[in-house]
Amino acid sequence: MRSLIGLLVWGFCLSLMAGEAEPKKEEPKKAEPKAEPKAEPKAEPAATPTPPFLGEVTGERVYIRAGDGINYTVLTVAGRGDQVEVKEKRYEWFGIPVPKTCTVWVRNDMVSVEAEGKQATVIKDRVNVRARPGLTPDASVLGQLDKGTRLGVVDADGDWVGVSPPAQAMAWIHSQHVRKVGEGGTAPVAKEATPRPPVLARGAAAEALRKAQELYQAELAKPAEKRSFDDVLAAYQKVANQADDPVSAAAAERARQRLLKIVDLHSSLRAAREPLDQFEKKYKGLEEEYKRRAEDAGKAKSEEEGKGKPEEQPKGKGEEPAKGKGEEPPKAKAE
Repeated sequence: MRSLIGLLVWGFCLSLMAGEAEPKKEEPKKAEPKAEPKAEPKAEPAATPTPPFLGEVTGERVYIRAGDGINYTVLTVAGRGDQVEVKEKRYEWFGIPVPKTCTVWVRNDMVSVEAEGKQATVIKDRVNVRARPGLTPDASVLGQLDKGTRLGVVDADGDWVGVSPPAQAMAWIHSQHVRKVGEGGTAPVAKEATPRPPVLARGAAAEALRKAQELYQAELAKPAEKRSFDDVLAAYQKVANQADDPVSAAAAERARQRLLKIVDLHSSLRAAREPLDQFEKKYKGLEEEYKRRAEDAGKAKSEEEGKGKPEEQPKGKGEEPAKGKGEEPPKAKAE
């Protein structure tokens, strides 16, 4: 009976075990991919316009140079709103015609000057047009002229003839100071219209020229290293550009050209003087160091001599000086 009951219990347990469902294993949840932040479109740098085009100067005082680099001679200074005809691009510089207010130079044996002295004709091929009279480094070549080219004569300097800039003469301005305007150009930044500079009548032009001369004299009175002729050049250029009197305009341009030569000379002298100043400074430093070391050595020697000298013994009271040889004792006086 007991065995029967045990069998029944055992069968009942087996049935329970067979019917028991195995626990389901939970699969790990897959991490949902994070939404990647959308990359903001990068602002593309403004493309440099391709010449030829009409440009406008965006800076206040921008140098126009004789070549595509900051070491070239300054021909003139452009102001905000001035328009330039960009003809070519070289590296970061735009090539433009030399402004009409400038004077350029050719050798007098390369041209035939008419009797009146106002016109000249090129008599040889491939004649260089230069920024300054002469063959110095600042007299950069601006272009070349063909035989038969007509030129307007405005000045003379030794073996050189100053002429109005021909179309073949090229100047250079940095591209960061020029933006494209006109048809197909980028929209200019909204600004007030630049008023046209007033024309200087004869009396006003003469007065402006006189003030420019005063500015020049004031700069000459300063030490060479503190002189700056930017304001003087701007004053001369104002008269050259705005004078209604051609005589005053020509005088201002000649004065400006002469001043540009002085500026070039100052720059050359400053560049040549810089290594000399550095040498002189170094020499003075070495001289002071040598003097200081000599003084220190002298002091050390004096201290050593003071330590090695024997000390003098003080004389005792009542001590008689030693008698010298041959000295006799004093004789007693007879009474």
